Amino acid sequence: MNTLDVQHKTRLLKNIYFFHSLPDSSLEKIVALGVESFFERGAVIFFEDLPGDCFFVILEGEVEILKRHGQPDEVLLGVSGAGQPVGEMALIDERPRSATVRARTDVRVFVISASDFKNLLHSENAICIALLRASTMMVRRSNESHLADLDRQNKELARANAELKAAQHELLNRERLSVVGKFSSLILHDIRNPLSALKSRVELLRLNYKEENYCEEAIKRINDDISRMEDLAAEFLDYARGEIRLQMSVCDLNALFDRFRDSFSVKFQQSSVVIHIENFVAKPVILDENRMLRVLINASENAYKAMPTGGTVSIVARQENGRLIIVISDTGVGMSQDVLSHMFEPFYSASSAGGTGLGMIIIKNIVDAHNGNVSIASKEGSGTTLTISLPSLI
Repeated sequence: MNTLDVQHKTRLLKNIYFFHSLPDSSLEKIVALGVESFFERGAVIFFEDLPGDCFFVILEGEVEILKRHGQPDEVLLGVSGAGQPVGEMALIDERPRSATVRARTDVRVFVISASDFKNLLHSENAICIALLRASTMMVRRSNESHLADLDRQNKELARANAELKAAQHELLNRERLSVVGKFSSLILHDIRNPLSALKSRVELLRLNYKEENYCEEAIKRINDDISRMEDLAAEFLDYARGEIRLQMSVCDLNALFDRFRDSFSVKFQQSSVVIHIENFVAKPVILDENRMLRVLINASENAYKAMPTGGTVSIVARQENGRLIIVISDTGVGMSQDVLSHMFEPFYSASSAGGTGLGMIIIKNIVDAHNGNVSIASKEGSGTTLTISLPSLI
């Protein structure tokens, strides 16, 4: 290279940011060692993880610095333009390239080999200072880019969070309206029948009030209708509250089962369903008697519906490992595994005989409130067994 060429290239490099602070003597050494190269847009200048063999300074154009180049999760770390060095880190720490550099536009670069670059670093302090300045600027720009990216992500997250809250609020409102609708439908459906019967019985009682036997039977049936509506109201209130408030007391299981017989005696007498109760627990227990009566009634209502042509409901109470175990089984039609999987869901009912669809979940809520557990087993054609375990023995 003649003297004029060296002087011309020295003046050109002097205008490049990376070189402008270097003395002419250092620039002349660099010019003598380096060459210019051209890369078309999209061309890869060097690949990640390969050994570093050259040092580049961008003369014209822009390059992209990429991680995981060519992969679905490719990441753009930054963009470097004219006057900035690339590829120096791998030569300094003697490790593989940490990123891939690809031409963002048509690019002209000044290239120095690894061996010449290292010789320059050992002999020219000015080049070391220039590299330090360039690295510092790169770190600053990287930090600014990272902070800008974080700000952008935070704004996007804040917007997404606001949209999610709005959607959640809308969903909750719709769910509340849906629950209100289901409650309204169930209340109207299940209370209308006993109300209609009650109205008819009162009218017939008015017409036949002089017949003593008729009056006695009519009043009993009216009381049954009222009790049914009270039971329905109790189920809705228990579910609407979302919690069961227990009134624990000492309970004689025999007395509890007698109350249950009285509640179901008329219904069982009018059908071919037989109830069989065995109590092997002699000691009193501590529980909420009224709530546990509700459990027995709800379970037996389901058993009754499962035996339209008759059958047997068996209730057995026993002591087992310090716990009270109550097993309620029937000889009804049983349930499929699909129906069984939905048994503790609110408003779910597989029976065509009607009901609130809250009976089983009320049972579970009451048992849970007693710190107990409940399980159900059933098979089509083989009946159903409900097992309740309570830590309630004195």
